Amino acid sequence: MSAQPSCLIVGAGMAGLTAASALSAGGWQVTVVDKGRGVGGRMATRRIGDARFDHGAQFFTVRDPKFQEQVELWVGRGWVAPWFEDGGHVRNMVIGGMSQLAKHLAAPLNVRTGVKLSEVRPLGRGWKATSDTGESFDADALLLTAPPEQSLALLGDCAGGLADGVVAELQAVDFDPCFALMVLLNGPSQVPEPGYFRPESGPLEWLADNSRKGVSAGLSSALTVHATGDFSRLNFDRPTDEVASQLLAAAAPWLGSSVESWQLHRWKYAKPVAGTWPGSLFSQTPSRVAFAGDGLAGGRVEGAFISGLAAARSLKY
Repeated sequence: MSAQPSCLIVGAGMAGLTAASALSAGGWQVTVVDKGRGVGGRMATRRIGDARFDHGAQFFTVRDPKFQEQVELWVGRGWVAPWFEDGGHVRNMVIGGMSQLAKHLAAPLNVRTGVKLSEVRPLGRGWKATSDTGESFDADALLLTAPPEQSLALLGDCAGGLADGVVAELQAVDFDPCFALMVLLNGPSQVPEPGYFRPESGPLEWLADNSRKGVSAGLSSALTVHATGDFSRLNFDRPTDEVASQLLAAAAPWLGSSVESWQLHRWKYAKPVAGTWPGSLFSQTPSRVAFAGDGLAGGRVEGAFISGLAAARSLKY
């Protein structure tokens, strides 16, 4: 390994950005690449006209002391604020939308978006990655934070050289998909305070009013509706109009105003299904490589943060 060790991190969500920050603070040269146009992964915010929608994670809670320290720092910087409390846990929101936190974290780092890797392979005691445009990246270590199915596909035949048990643990991770319907209303919604509601039954997991939350400004209401995992799994390949029509009908009691427009997003890897959570995984072979992400740590933004820290630790030692 060189005097200044280097790491290529694939994925600019919470896990990848957390690991990048930790490794950079430890003197590593770090490059983060993401195939998306922006950072944040499922901490996603989208604009429709002047309205703003958090259409992935809506908030995050805190249970781990390390994450608590980090959240207090973000609150002090004016990035994060409490939204509401439920079940003894504060639901924290990000000022300006969930993706803003990822943008803050990425700002001091070397992050490249719009980079889709076509191949990664061991190179000596390190790794060489190639993008679909032919750009190459060399590093001493590799950290993959995409859903395990995608990470294994990227490794291809190299996955056969991973340490015993790593492939099996990655293959054991399963996700529920999720439909996220973004609905722009011409007036206020009927979602009760604090702008978040979970129906007891039906195809809707929850509804969130981004206007009442303070993410979206203006007279119109910007409503995010998430479908349940069961509904999303059963209907994932159905035409967009059919899915949206069914979800709008289910959401009708909480709309309160006419629908001006809507967009539907399909999260293929939305919520990890209950199982054992290794936190992160590490292998010295075929070269130094780690795996992280909320799918290895029980879901939630906090899980991704803890997983990213654990992966950075494993690469350092």
